[in-house]
Amino acid sequence: MPEESRSLRAVVVGGGPVGCVVAIELLKRSFEVDIYERGPDFRSYPPTRGHSFNLTLTKRGLDSLDEDVLKLLYEHGVPLPQRIVHAADGTVNYQLYGTEPEHHLLSIPRGELHQLLLEKAESAGARLHFHHEFVGADLAIPRATFAVRGVSVTEAYADLLIGCDGANSMVRHALSRSGARMQVSQDHFGDGFVEVTMPADADGGHPLLRAYRDPGQPLSEQHGLHIWSRGHFMLISQPNTDGTYTTGLWMPLTHPDPEQPSWETMRTPEDVVKLFSENFPDVVEFLPSLAADVLAVSPAPLKTIRVFPYHHQRTVLLGDAAHTLVPFFGQGINCSFEDVRALMSLYDANVAELGPLAAIDVTLPEFTRTRKPNGDAIADLSLAMGGTLKDRAASPEFQARTALEKRIHQRYPDLYLPLYHAVAFTHTPYHEVTARYTRQCAVLDALCARLDPERDSETIIEAYVAAIADQDGHLPAPVTTLSPGNGLGLSPAQERELLERVAERVASYQSALAGNVYPASFGDLDRIGAGPLPSQGRSAPYEGTELTQLLDEVFEQALPSGMMHAHPGFLSHVPSGGLFQGAVGEFVSRSLNRFAGAWAAAPGFVQIESAVVRWYCSAMGYGEGSFGYLTTGGSIANFMALRCALEPIAEDERHRSAVYVSAQGHFSVQKAAKLAGVRSDRVRSVPLDGDLRMDVGALRAMLAEDRARGIVPAYVVATAGTTNTGAVDDITAIAEVCREAGVWLHVDACFGGFFRLTERGRALLAGTELADSIAVDAHKSLFLPHGNSALLVRRKETLKAAFAIPGAAYIPELSDDDDRPDFMNYGPEVTREIRGLTAWLPLRMHGLGAFEDALDHTLDLADDLASRLASLDGVTVVPRGRPHLPTVVFRVHCPAGGAIEGYGDVVDRLNERLCELINSRGNVYLATSTLPGLGTVLRACVMHHRTDAAVLDRLLADLKWARETLEETDRAGSGALAGSDHSDRSFAS
Repeated sequence: MPEESRSLRAVVVGGGPVGCVVAIELLKRSFEVDIYERGPDFRSYPPTRGHSFNLTLTKRGLDSLDEDVLKLLYEHGVPLPQRIVHAADGTVNYQLYGTEPEHHLLSIPRGELHQLLLEKAESAGARLHFHHEFVGADLAIPRATFAVRGVSVTEAYADLLIGCDGANSMVRHALSRSGARMQVSQDHFGDGFVEVTMPADADGGHPLLRAYRDPGQPLSEQHGLHIWSRGHFMLISQPNTDGTYTTGLWMPLTHPDPEQPSWETMRTPEDVVKLFSENFPDVVEFLPSLAADVLAVSPAPLKTIRVFPYHHQRTVLLGDAAHTLVPFFGQGINCSFEDVRALMSLYDANVAELGPLAAIDVTLPEFTRTRKPNGDAIADLSLAMGGTLKDRAASPEFQARTALEKRIHQRYPDLYLPLYHAVAFTHTPYHEVTARYTRQCAVLDALCARLDPERDSETIIEAYVAAIADQDGHLPAPVTTLSPGNGLGLSPAQERELLERVAERVASYQSALAGNVYPASFGDLDRIGAGPLPSQGRSAPYEGTELTQLLDEVFEQALPSGMMHAHPGFLSHVPSGGLFQGAVGEFVSRSLNRFAGAWAAAPGFVQIESAVVRWYCSAMGYGEGSFGYLTTGGSIANFMALRCALEPIAEDERHRSAVYVSAQGHFSVQKAAKLAGVRSDRVRSVPLDGDLRMDVGALRAMLAEDRARGIVPAYVVATAGTTNTGAVDDITAIAEVCREAGVWLHVDACFGGFFRLTERGRALLAGTELADSIAVDAHKSLFLPHGNSALLVRRKETLKAAFAIPGAAYIPELSDDDDRPDFMNYGPEVTREIRGLTAWLPLRMHGLGAFEDALDHTLDLADDLASRLASLDGVTVVPRGRPHLPTVVFRVHCPAGGAIEGYGDVVDRLNERLCELINSRGNVYLATSTLPGLGTVLRACVMHHRTDAAVLDRLLADLKWARETLEETDRAGSGALAGSDHSDRSFAS
């Protein structure tokens, strides 16, 4: 049957509410749907108690359901328009959720919701399979494997495999083992809960509604979500249609103070009765089996699980399988139902144009990209709400603030939207809700800090409106005051909003980076979770674009691709930490937009930049008379140094100049020679000694031989940290050779330079102070963002002689005072930004000691890694000597089984394939290289301020996995790795 003419088949793993809803939606789109559920058909068994709790549906989730389903839900659930807070002193506070009838929660027991949706899915045509436990899958097909009642196995083929199997999802586990580079983080909240029985009145009525009815309080006539907040623990109760209440006790599993209530202290019926009598005395009479209920089962723990990506190939995770939330915002089911609506909306938009199968392939990456920020945002909000409900809900300050927020919203609905309202009763994406609320709170918090929210409410409201209105007095739109096409100028309010919105995205990125949400590399082609950027066109667009779309393109499309250099597991090349404080300094510099080429133009900032140069010179061992120039990279610094070296040579002699660098030196030296006009055949590659350093004797001989042939030795480059192995040339010995020969000595210390801040580094880099010039990369060994390097010279006048062009009459402000430098006379640029703030800010904030400690830590980690690798069978670590830079180079001689020891070409391919497999998991990113006498090696460079022992643990675990994987592949390939036939089939992806 042609692919496009047949019905597509969907396999849904997990027959809970989310699985039922997605099945219903797929059936509408002519899919054949099979639902596989691990447990029995619960409809045949009586309901159980203890770990259930009512689901609270809000408009966000309800709008994802059909009208006939909604009607059934309202028949079986109770609308809750308010939160009813019971204070410790016995007073009751009624807090309406919103201002409209639709602003309510629909409280319904999970079992009843589940049954309604299961019957709806079955009647719509879904095939139900109970007692089918998911045990694995081939996701490339996809094909799911199920254990049936634990005695047999069956397989199900599908065009779309959907994991709706909850927080402990086995589909998610299958994705993580199938090349999806699954990033999963799990955080336990530390609380647990148990359900307590609250029966109906004798006449079937609701006991709490009767007990708290107050003729003077109209809201007491309505149901609500009852909360008894008691600091670190609380009781919550929700009414059901039969007069009962689903009631739950939420409490920490343990508490550091043994006198404080926790589940650890709830051991006897007396403990339970004492807890309730002291903290919830008004409700004890309604809980006839209190002690038995609390002690009947162990408390259910709470946790948050974050996942990235939500999909792989034609498999996708929905609901708790993708984002497990603590229940304090009541958005778990709502977010899950919204997942279904979002997935179906994306599919519908693609299917008409692409056809069903192609639509699936395009839809799933879009789903990850668009839903992941929302899943993270609501997880954060739910965690925060837990503290609010337990600690603050009953406080007068919180209640006054809540009332104030509602008044602002009622009066100025476009200016203020309360957080709960936006989360529960709108479809605004969760991450946009968070960003907007953060902006609102920044203004309101400042006002409430100096004014009383209850007594001064009118003053606060007026000040709030004034603070966020633009200069013309116009009120900003609900989400943004920024709109394209209104000229280039921004008002102060618009500038502030631009900063806040960008800061929110940057902060979210930094948080995700620290939480290992991103892989260390997305690979060159496999852009997990990211669709291609829209076409940028041959010319810039004529009309403007809204900021949200632009930020989405940056953070959601451009960002998730290629290598993540700021990832703590990025161990390739020489990593750049991207220190956030440095980025702030760069931002301030660009915002001020001052010209730093001349002292007179910005004396204060030139002074800051000169100070940074002096600090660098001091760190390298230079004394009085030294100076430098901040560059964007080591390549420019190496070129500028060569220009300084050529300056003393007569112009008609420069064509005979030669450059000397070791065979392990950086290729930027060849580039510098090309820029300076030095012939390529005059760039000499100096042989290496046994430690892969420059052979000093060979250098001396080459200098003498070239001079005898009429060639002018001009420039020797000693390397203080080769990229391949981190080797440091014998700078002291090379300096002596250069002094004797009258040749300029330059040290390329882009990798290792700032390790001189450490005791081990000063020993290793001894002699740098003897060099005529030094190139350093602060974006390497000072962890700053890319674009922060410097050329340092021992004698300031040599730099000025190479670059100054005197007599520019149109710049009369140029200084003749060497203590007031005009940087345009010390480098190739005239117009340039202030570069010093990027380093000055973090150096002043933290002091050199903090950087010394961080560098020492990288050295310790590298020592640990080398030791652990050397202890593995079949692994050789390239000797590093002591002291050394934090690069560890190793070669694996065989997979786990040791089948191919000694086969050179195959071992090279083995190491390449191992590197590919290790990198495919996304935890770390390594590089391969080739070393003389060894062949292909793997290389790890530990140079990130966030890299820690956990990163090394992941690297070793991934290496073990990769070796075992290749061993299994080799066995399946009939031992091709071990034979002379070096077939690639043993390395098949």
